[in-house]
Amino acid sequence: MAYFTTTMVMILLACILCRGGCQQITQPPNAIVALDGSGNYTTIMAAVSAAPNSSITKYYILIKQGTYNEYVQIEEWKTNIVLIGEGMDKTIISGNKSYGGGIRTYDSATVGVNGQGFMAQDITFRNIAGAQMQQAVALRATADSCTFYRCKFDGFQDTLYAHSGKQFYRECTILGTVDFICGDAVAVFQNCLVEARMPLPGQYITITAQQKNGEKEASGFVLQNCTLQLATPDADNVTMYLGRPWGNFSTTVIMQSSIDLLINPKGWIEFQGETLVRPFYMEFKNRGPGANTTGRVTWARITNDPNVTSSFTVRNFIQGDKWIPSTVPHYLDLL
Repeated sequence: MAYFTTTMVMILLACILCRGGCQQITQPPNAIVALDGSGNYTTIMAAVSAAPNSSITKYYILIKQGTYNEYVQIEEWKTNIVLIGEGMDKTIISGNKSYGGGIRTYDSATVGVNGQGFMAQDITFRNIAGAQMQQAVALRATADSCTFYRCKFDGFQDTLYAHSGKQFYRECTILGTVDFICGDAVAVFQNCLVEARMPLPGQYITITAQQKNGEKEASGFVLQNCTLQLATPDADNVTMYLGRPWGNFSTTVIMQSSIDLLINPKGWIEFQGETLVRPFYMEFKNRGPGANTTGRVTWARITNDPNVTSSFTVRNFIQGDKWIPSTVPHYLDLL
């Protein structure tokens, strides 16, 4: 096993975490995972299992580059776990469970997060089941105060299952086909790249499927200053929508974003065979060819009023000023 001095690991972690001008991390990783045996563990799950239960301080796990073909579950009692990779295209966690393979959507996740205060950085979460296997989750987050920074979520249908809790995504890449950002979380996606890829023949692309069912429930998705574009040129020939309401009070706001997609003029579409109650779908000062709001469905809200959209900022929607780590860049309000 390689020998790491405290100074060495402190410098390494600081370099990984602080690209982009964030504050420097001064704590060394508590554990190192490496496929070649040069760390403390060769699997991520072994490092997570060894982490303390109910921790009130961050527990840093450095995951060296490589493709980790394993399923990782962060249990509810594994609080404040931080997974740090060596780059979203270098550290990859990969699985292939799917609804089409007989696994319920919730359990198909390559990585499942139930522990509060979780953070991931510079990692790809991947599900390689493929479009033909229907719902196949790369990451499911069922926890409060979760942060994802410079991560990639790679899949097809239901790629990123933001299941519940307050969540923040910054400078992430999300790829998929149908409902590939879905769930009942209260989540803000800031400066993220959202890429639609080619679905199955006869399918149309829906980027979001937010699940809010109760009128007073704290739940919804906000995409702020994101870029929505094609991952596959062939997808130009497919009908695309910004999303569809999974719940009766489904809430999705796309604001100050670049929609570089030829979105169907309706913008949004109902789930087939379901009756809408009162979804809240709003667009605010977007740009690009898909931002033309002429022809939107009657239940979409188009506004240029910052007083209306200010309630959907990081500060007001997820109270991010109270819990987003200082090492993760973010803006609290409108641009």
